[in-house]
Amino acid sequence: EPPCGGFPWGTRQNWTLTLVQNMNAENILTIGVDYRIIRGGVAAVENVYSTFYKPFNHVTTVVDGGQVKKLFILCRAFFQFFGWMLFRPQIEIVHVHGASNASFWRKRIFIYIAKSFGKKIVYHMHGGGFETFTHKHEYAVRKLVSRCDAIIALSDYWKFFFEKELGCNHVEIIKNVISAPQNSHHSTTNRFTLLFLGLLGQNKGIYDLLSVIADNKDVFNGKLRLCIGGNGEVEKVKNLIKSYGISDMVEYEGWVSGDKKTNLLNYADAYILPSYKEGLPISILEAMSYALPIISTPVGGIPEIVKDGVNGYLVTPGNKEEIGQAIKLLMDNVEKRREMGWVSQHLVKEHLPIYVEKQLCELYKSILTSKNS
Repeated sequence: EPPCGGFPWGTRQNWTLTLVQNMNAENILTIGVDYRIIRGGVAAVENVYSTFYKPFNHVTTVVDGGQVKKLFILCRAFFQFFGWMLFRPQIEIVHVHGASNASFWRKRIFIYIAKSFGKKIVYHMHGGGFETFTHKHEYAVRKLVSRCDAIIALSDYWKFFFEKELGCNHVEIIKNVISAPQNSHHSTTNRFTLLFLGLLGQNKGIYDLLSVIADNKDVFNGKLRLCIGGNGEVEKVKNLIKSYGISDMVEYEGWVSGDKKTNLLNYADAYILPSYKEGLPISILEAMSYALPIISTPVGGIPEIVKDGVNGYLVTPGNKEEIGQAIKLLMDNVEKRREMGWVSQHLVKEHLPIYVEKQLCELYKSILTSKNS
């Protein structure tokens, strides 16, 4: 069993290597996004998964870019996928990373094709909008999940949804995986640095956050610095920062990754994501691994990792008064931030590769065993 104490940041234990050696990676084909360029939580998860076993057989079905580029990638993916099905009979498991909307309809085709070739299907559901999507397309969703051999849910909330709402029999919780943090040092500035990373839009609560900063300018001015990273409705966010007159407190950093992202996490004092819908946000897990207290909302799987008053504060989606109060509580209490940050780092350790790899390998082996039994 894995060690129970300590934080194995970046370590690779012998027991996990043994598991990988016992797995035949050539039996598994992954369907998902372009994991080599990390833009979003699904890509981040697949990127870490790609380090678990070699070869990492993968078909990319979508990339960032215009509609023409996306259509080309999807057509190419179908040809590649048929190649795997026709000429690689050793493939036994197709691991599909999916979400709502267009992702569901794309992956639905791949799942039906894979089943026609007699493959086992692992449907790994990401994204916080799947419950709403299911209510709109219940027949299609029920029919698809009934053909899957295992569902990977991100939290207890989503496991309950798949089992009780959709009647799925084999649902396993495998927590979102994050890379080990690269800690250097935290902020030593006089201003409280708050970090937001995510898709800029209403669902992530960014407009509520900017409104709160604007409504509390007199309180926050000179004491708070908000750093925003992400893509999406960039121009709208920039225009609001300007029109609210909060440019001296709010900085848009663009899309952040690599060293820039690491630096922002190291220099932040707290992380905020006041979302309306979520699955289990990678950005929160990453922030927790850097020992940051969290301000977020009790949606999706977030309450399972953010404990109100323990490692952060949970606020009602859209409640600007609660958002402002949570910011003030952390801004004015350095010791509370440190205590909550330590708890965050402790709670997140089961999302590190050393734990997630073991769960994933055991799921694959159980599917192969059931096929051969």
